[in-house]
Amino acid sequence: MISGSRHHVGQRAPWPVRVLAAALLGALLGGPGAGAQAQPALGPERALQAFMQTFAPVPGEQSLLALARREGLDWTATRNLFSTRLSDEAAFFLDWRGHSVTPEGSVFTTVRAATYLRGQEALLVLSRQWCVQGQCQERSAFAWLGPGGLRSATEQALIPLIRDAAFFPGSVPPCLRGVTLGVSYLPARQGAALYALPLLPPQAARACAAAGVNLNAVTRPLRLNWQAGAGKFGW
Repeated sequence: MISGSRHHVGQRAPWPVRVLAAALLGALLGGPGAGAQAQPALGPERALQAFMQTFAPVPGEQSLLALARREGLDWTATRNLFSTRLSDEAAFFLDWRGHSVTPEGSVFTTVRAATYLRGQEALLVLSRQWCVQGQCQERSAFAWLGPGGLRSATEQALIPLIRDAAFFPGSVPPCLRGVTLGVSYLPARQGAALYALPLLPPQAARACAAAGVNLNAVTRPLRLNWQAGAGKFGW
């Protein structure tokens, strides 16, 4: 089974966190990418296709990837669930978005993936987010893609230790003092980099919103750089 992020499994990201991630997204992803191209052997679309063969959605997951898995859709049908597909294979990056309707309401899914090369293999970093009625959940997954297919990788082996204090460029506001943060991972649109973004527990997010705290001003994303020789990310 492909491993997921230990930081936020089962955690629901509230509206202020979603706004924080959305505000950071434009700056992090950069300009428009290339159109659809042939899949390279170690490209993100090939890696995502391999990921779907063993993907096990978390209980109650409503993302389009979970829908495709439950319905047993083939790869072509899975791709067609997403109305917007940016696949920049030259940059080893993809950003897919789609919409579905459930009894709970409209569900908006975003899938971002990148592959980071190391010799004859590449590390897949996959982030999926689904939002229902203003509430979002996210999961990150890591796996190695090579001639033998896809094999699991652990977050601990790939990501340096990130302390909560690193997410604060200045003083910690009262609504976040003593709060343990979660982390989501966002592949960079250009360059072999990965961004770590803070995720707040729902209660802390509500407290910050009530206090009028601008989360964009008090927290920051952290850029991690791919170190191909070591096969992991570093500062």
